[in-house]
Amino acid sequence: MGAVSRFEYTDFDLLTARTGPDGVRYAFEHDAHLRLTKVVNPQGLEWSYAYDPAGRLIAETDFDGRTLGYAYDAAGRLAARTNGLGETIRYERNELGQTVRKDVEGAVTTFAYDIFDQLAQASSPDATVVLLRDRHGRVRSETVNGRELSYSYDELGRRNGRKTPGGSASSWTYDAAGNRTELTTSGRTVSFAHDAAGRELMRRFGETITLAHAFDPLGRLTDLAVTGAQGESIQRRAYHYRADGNLTGVDDQLSGSRRFDLDAAGRVTAVRAGDWSERYAYDAAGNQTEASWPAAHPGQDALGARAYTGTRITRAGSVRYEHDAQGRVTLRQKQRLSRKPDTWRYTWDPEDRLTSVVTPDGTVWRYRYDPLGRRIAKERMAGEAVAERVSFTWDGTTLCEQTTTSSASPAAVSLTWDHAGLRPIAQTERISSPDLPAGSIDERFFAIVTDLIGTPSELVDEQGEIAWRTRSTLWGTTTWNTDARAYTPLRFPGQYFDPETGLHYNCFRYYESEAARYLASDPMGLEPAPNPVSYVENPHTWTDPLGLSPCPTRILDGGWDLRGHNPLDIVPSDAQVRKLTPDSNGGAQVGVEYKWTDSQTGNVVRMRIHGPDATAPAGSHAATGDVYRISIGGKYQDLEGNLYHRQVHNPNSPHYNPDAANGTHIPWPAEHPLPY
Repeated sequence: MGAVSRFEYTDFDLLTARTGPDGVRYAFEHDAHLRLTKVVNPQGLEWSYAYDPAGRLIAETDFDGRTLGYAYDAAGRLAARTNGLGETIRYERNELGQTVRKDVEGAVTTFAYDIFDQLAQASSPDATVVLLRDRHGRVRSETVNGRELSYSYDELGRRNGRKTPGGSASSWTYDAAGNRTELTTSGRTVSFAHDAAGRELMRRFGETITLAHAFDPLGRLTDLAVTGAQGESIQRRAYHYRADGNLTGVDDQLSGSRRFDLDAAGRVTAVRAGDWSERYAYDAAGNQTEASWPAAHPGQDALGARAYTGTRITRAGSVRYEHDAQGRVTLRQKQRLSRKPDTWRYTWDPEDRLTSVVTPDGTVWRYRYDPLGRRIAKERMAGEAVAERVSFTWDGTTLCEQTTTSSASPAAVSLTWDHAGLRPIAQTERISSPDLPAGSIDERFFAIVTDLIGTPSELVDEQGEIAWRTRSTLWGTTTWNTDARAYTPLRFPGQYFDPETGLHYNCFRYYESEAARYLASDPMGLEPAPNPVSYVENPHTWTDPLGLSPCPTRILDGGWDLRGHNPLDIVPSDAQVRKLTPDSNGGAQVGVEYKWTDSQTGNVVRMRIHGPDATAPAGSHAATGDVYRISIGGKYQDLEGNLYHRQVHNPNSPHYNPDAANGTHIPWPAEHPLPY
């Protein structure tokens, strides 16, 4: 530890270079108007930006020479963008600047708004989305191609009910502090207990299964215990950390102990267990250069060295890749000794969405998306006919249900998930048929046990027995017990495993765990991360639930663990931004506030950053330097992600807590530039 990052500046405090703890250096160039014009990565690859006389970005050329173009209307709003293949997406807007029409090479999507200027309907060639809201602007129902998902709210505006297209009803209750205390779903009840910081201490599924969590003084999860009705141990995991919060070990009752080696950048270089190990090496840009994992895991073809042209992977072990001019993988081929290679061929649309795949046996899978970019169906084709269809239902950007139908059977199989944020809590499986009056053939309910970041590790049935248990590599290549009696396709937070391709659908991109990278470049460019194709730096402490932007892991029922991180890492690109007015009473004279809606919980999040406040208690964080404060719904978080009721700041409240008030005014990390 003792990691040090160094920053170099020129005139006007412009950042010219950043050197990380591992010695990796990025350089930045600006023009006479102080605009960023070039980023040079540690390998000497350049990403350049060009502007028009009005200062608008009109072109950017990435590390691989791919050029993206941008055009604007008379009001200075984005009117078109062109990708590396010359395909153009055009936008039309109303007088308020809202997009009303999008033309993607002839595929038109339209958007309509209600009297409160909120999205009411969107229609594309594949889907129509209709949103109905109450008088407070809250979504009461969302209908996609006739499949309705509905919501209800309590008197405080908290969501307390949901009903899926498959008929699964869920309801929540809360305590006075806003903690969820009970979930009733599919006729089962799950109860929760929390500590004063809002962390989940216990989760009980009826009278059969109990999950208990223990935390250290820094708010880190140290122990997970799953017990049965008689107190018998079903599963137990202990977590070990080093001082900077990085995970160094896991002791697992069922699979044994693992220890993790990390490099200076905090990346895992080895996973060591009693009789097996994983090893990884990385280049200066964060690409894997070597990988190995146990023979019991799938993906053995990808073991060994990796090769790249620029940032594009060309080989991983014996797996070969081809790309198009937009940088997307169009072919993945596994060499075979005694027969022809296994080849997957990928087709993409101009918005970088995977639309079809041809698998090695010639099967065609087709993928469909709604106007909001979410995948709503995948279809296995038999000629021009659909032989199998999996329909997906989304709760915001969280997958909450899938229904599989087949031409070979009248039965429909549904999986429904209930979540706490990004962490799945329960899975209900239903087999239904229109041939039966009751419509239901079978229903099974499972408690979901997750790992440190929220990846499902076990499914436990209502008798307290483990029905499915995984063993995964560091980067998510997963196998499970051969006697499994259940299954879930959920993987890393926000990811869904497609067995036909071996890929993980990650909302706005597709992830390949064997290579630890995406099949397409980040549509947000370099803003989220310096490597636009690789996954997160460390999958124990970072997640990317949308496939758009890595973010620090959130603790159970809490906020973000921001130790060692730039606080701005959690701010989405579409957050509202406003400058704070100087306080006339001697308070902070400079500051900025970011506001957005949390895609995990629906809560409004505000990050307020401001300079020293002369009215704050002497010696407090706010009085002595720049600080930031994050509110999530009605609570404030501290540096570790622990949540406190807003009344801890009020000296006249019985909940006043001066230590918590000081702890939730978090000193701005000196190694990261302030946004003002």
